[in-house]
Parts: sequence; C-alpha cells; structure tokens
Amino acid sequence: MSLNSDIRIVILGKTGTGKSETGNSILGKPEEFKTSPGGKFRTKTCQRKETKRFERTILITDTPGLQDSNNQNLAIRTEIQKSIGKANQWPNAFLLCIKMGRFTAEDETLLNECLNCFGKDMFEFTIVVFTHLDIWEANMENAGSNPDKDEYMESLPRFALEFVKKSRNKMFLNNRKTGEDMDFQVQSLVKMIVSMNIENSGEFYTDKMLQNVLRRAQLQRFMNYFSRGNILNFVLAAGNVLLTCKYMYGRK
Repeated sequence: MSLNSDIRIVILGKTGTGKSETGNSILGKPEEFKTSPGGKFRTKTCQRKETKRFERTILITDTPGLQDSNNQNLAIRTEIQKSIGKANQWPNAFLLCIKMGRFTAEDETLLNECLNCFGKDMFEFTIVVFTHLDIWEANMENAGSNPDKDEYMESLPRFALEFVKKSRNKMFLNNRKTGEDMDFQVQSLVKMIVSMNIENSGEFYTDKMLQNVLRRAQLQRFMNYFSRGNILNFVLAAGNVLLTCKYMYGRK
C-alpha cells in the first residue's frame, strides 16, 4: 500500500458523541451522515461515504452507536464486523469518539466493546477523538473553573488512560468549528492519520485480525457454556450416546 493512497476510516462511539458530525466534517459535507440534536437519530446500520479532499480519497464508515445493553451490542458488533471489510477495503484508521466531560461506566463499556469488536490489534490504528470541546469549555467557565485541557486528560480514569496509552497516546480534540477553522481542524486530523499510517509502514487492519477476534469470541462462548455447569450435561449426554451405540451394535 502506498503511503500516499486513500484513507479508510471507521468511526466508533456511543450515540450522541458526535460520530456522524465528525464524519461529515472530514467529508466537508454537513448532511452526508444524518445527525440530530442530542443523538435522537440513531444510526442502525453502517453507512459508507467517499470524497476527494486534501489530494486524497477518503472513505468513511459511520457505525451504529454502541449501547449499554450487551444484547444490543452483540447485534451492533456483528453489523460493524460484517461491514468494515466490504469490497476488500479494510480500514487504516479507527476514530473513537468520546464526548468530553465526566467519564462514566458507559464510557468504560464503550472501550471494552471496541476491543471485543476488533481486538488489541486496533490500538495500532486508533485515534481517540474527544468531541464537544467547545461545550465542555463553556460548561467549565460557567461553573467558574478554568477549562484546562491538559488537566482534563490527566484526570481521566485509569481504564481510559490505559486505552489511550496503548493507542500510542494518539488523541485529537474536536470543537465543532465552522468554515475555514473547521477545514484547518480537519486537515490537522488527516495529517495525524497520515502520520499514523507512516508509523505503521502503510499497514492496515486486516481480515486475518478480525478472524482471530471472531475465533477467540467463539472459544469464549464455548468456555462460558461449560463454566455454567453444562459440562455435566455434556458428559451425561455423551455417556448415553456411548451406551446406546454399545446396545445397538453390540447385539448379536
């Protein structure tokens, strides 16, 4: 893969974190991915859009927002896993969108679900995008506090700091600027993605990496099944089969 070739981005995050807005800003087209205030519109399937910008072809996959429910996340995870390699266009960048503010258990679930979906290989290709910087700054000022971004990053809970560290501290702050300011901000993000690709020697997330994740998940489901005491039922059933075979084929 040429380091000057296309950029293939998968955008991840909870509903309401500005995933679709981030995708639209990169595309330079505000209405490409449907958005709504407060995240009322929920992306249910993966949507792919392509554009030519900054002398590069940029392909973006906007994904359904990961939820609190494990059952919901399993369906969403399956949808994302099925979609990312369509037309053999595997991503060379994951943008994980997290809304600036107080970290919650939901945010920890998000990070874990991303790892469940793509495995530890995703760290090499991930940039954590902190969204709604402008709203966070306004809220801090209204509360009489100094909106210190460095202090905010240092105050992140351990699980978030570990995730960022494993992603080689690749972070980007998105404050939803408009016009030329937005273009400059997007160009900075694209440069960060290109720099990451250079560090990765042009490698990208592959089908083999995903298949390893799927195999591990299948093995984990198998282990969970037997850890719940079902191994006894399995042994009894196997014993019954052996006795039946002995009876059927052992008769003269």
